This record gives sequence, C-alpha cells and structure tokens, in this order.
Amino acid sequence: MKCRTAFFAALVAASALNAQVPDAALATGSKLAPFVVALKPGVQMSPLPPWMPSPPTVHPETATIEVPVPALWAVPNGEFYVLTVVFDDQGDGGPAVEWRAPEGAVETLSLGLGEPGIRLGLNARTILLPKRLTRSGGVLLVSYYGRFEALISLSLRPARGDLLAVLGAQTTPAIVDDALRVFERDDVSGLRAAPITGDVKRGTIVEAELAANVEELPDAIEFIAPMDGRVEGAMLKLEVLGLDPEAHLDIELNGTPVGPVGLAGFALDDPAVVPDGLGRLTVAGWRKGTLFLPARLWSPGDNSLVVTLRRSEFESGRPVFLKNTTLSVRFSGPAPTPSVEASIPDEPDFTLPDPNVPDPAEPPLPEIVTGNAVMPR
Repeated sequence: MKCRTAFFAALVAASALNAQVPDAALATGSKLAPFVVALKPGVQMSPLPPWMPSPPTVHPETATIEVPVPALWAVPNGEFYVLTVVFDDQGDGGPAVEWRAPEGAVETLSLGLGEPGIRLGLNARTILLPKRLTRSGGVLLVSYYGRFEALISLSLRPARGDLLAVLGAQTTPAIVDDALRVFERDDVSGLRAAPITGDVKRGTIVEAELAANVEELPDAIEFIAPMDGRVEGAMLKLEVLGLDPEAHLDIELNGTPVGPVGLAGFALDDPAVVPDGLGRLTVAGWRKGTLFLPARLWSPGDNSLVVTLRRSEFESGRPVFLKNTTLSVRFSGPAPTPSVEASIPDEPDFTLPDPNVPDPAEPPLPEIVTGNAVMPR
C-alpha cells in the first residue's frame, strides 16, 4: 500500500512539473501532433511537430495569419488536415479562411466562421480542409479584418482516414475526435448550414422542430408541444453554447423533473477548451446534448417542456445560447403526419423522403404539433 501511495505521489509531482512546461505534450514527437498558435495575451506557438516545415507568420497590420501546410504525403499516416479557430464572436461574421496554392491561386474556404447578427461571445469552429487542395500543400490564411484582436487561437491537426460504417441515413459524420465526439459534414464544411425546419417522419418516429434558430437562454424557457397519439418515448436534442463545464441544463416535462441534459464529452487538450476571464477552463463553440423523456410523462393535448439553466457558483456568467432544439418522438403504431403550427411562419420544406408511406386504407394518424418557445410565467 505504501508503494502504491508513493507511486501516486510521484505521478502527481511529475504532472505538476509538466504543467509548468507550455505544451509539453506536443513535444513528444507524435507523427500526428497538432500545431497551436495562441494570440492572447501575446503570440505563443507550440513546438513545431515533425510534419510541419516552418512556423506561421502573424501579420497584425493585415489582420492575417499565414500557416505553411506541407503536402499530405509528407505526413506519415496523415490523410486530412483539420483547422480549429477560437474567437470572440460579436455577430460580425467571424474570421475568414482561405487557401493559397503553390502557384498563387487563392480559394475561399469560409467567408466567416461566426454567426452573423448574433453576439455569441466565445466561439470555436472546426473545419475539414478539402483534400483536393491540401494534397499538394500550400498556405492557410486566417483573417479577421477590423477585429484581429478578437482572434484567440488556431490549431492545425493532421487526421488519418479510417473505415466508418454509418447506420441510418440521417447522419453524415466527417470527423471523430479523441473524445469520440462526432462532427457532421455540414458542421465542418466552412459554410453556415441553414437550420432544417419543420417536422420529419421516419416510420413510427417523428422528428419535430422546437426551435431551429439560435436564441439566448435566460433562466428558463418553455416549449409547448401539443400532440395526439400514444407516445412510447421521446428524445430531446439540442445544441448549447456558452455553458460552463460545471453548469447544466435541467429538463421538466409537465411539471415533473426529468433530469439534466447529457452533453457530449470533450478532451482536455481540445483546442476549443480554453481558460475564461477567471482562469477557469471553459468550452468554446457548440456542444450537442440529449435527454430521454419516458412515455409516462406525456399526456394527450398540450405538453409543457421547460429547459432551466443551472449555473455554476464560480463561473463567469457569460450568455448561454441554444440552437437546433428538436424532439424525436416514437409512437405506438404508424407515425403521425408531420405538421407545423399555423403561428410559425412558412419556410422551405426540407422534409426527407419517406420510404414508409402508410397505406391510404389505414386509420388517420395521430398528430404532433410543435409550438413556439415562450417564457414560463
């Protein structure tokens, strides 16, 4: 027992020593080690990994960072490059990303990584660099004209390709990180994916939109979901930004507490994990969350779903936002025909093709109708 205690003490001492060495984990010579540039409070760069030929150049006068990127064949086991940018998003569109080929041609990968018109604060975006560009190498350009001081850090990581079997047609995964967090193809394209609005039917399941657009979460927000039919179970899905790692979102259905939303985990060395203004670790960017809602809590007619923000006692108190809040409901028997409440403005129909079209002779299907988000009284 004494030996084990002494060994543990030695590990703690070694960890404390390593913590004082900036980016010690990046100096191990890993073939797929990332390269990180931090711009706050001053410019700091991690040691050059084996695959990177030279450090980037920071141009404050033109609000641009130039990152030389070697051809993929020069990176052992490397088949892709992944860029993560952390920045202060004040609704101006965010930083732009471009690629300059060896012959000088420039191609825009993202006109802006932020959310236009919405002041989110600390944000992070990860994009997958197109292989057709990086195959021969070039220069990555990250620019934030007029707000260069809002750039916090960028990280360039090589990634290896692997065989991935995907069940179902609703997801298109593009990246899986060390924490097994899944990035969808639309998330890493560099473009701003339009929210999918309306309800979608898949067999006995209806995917119902509660709130697709970005909205700030105050202390609590309520969604009214009227439905007609026997519910076997439901899953709440959402994305949240600005939530402190020690805080959580509590869910209440028809006055009954259900529990906290389960959020996707993250690696502690993820480039989106950064200290806040108080020196505490926080996660920049959007995190996906889910919570199962059992059948016994649902009632015919109007159902009240309340999301309550439970802040940490020691956090900075930055704003919290939600987007893509949806409800996946499984019914006993055929799924209801998707419909949207009349008070919701008409939007383009993004409904997926349904291979399970019920026979016209079947009895009428139950309906699920999503309501607008309203503040609880």
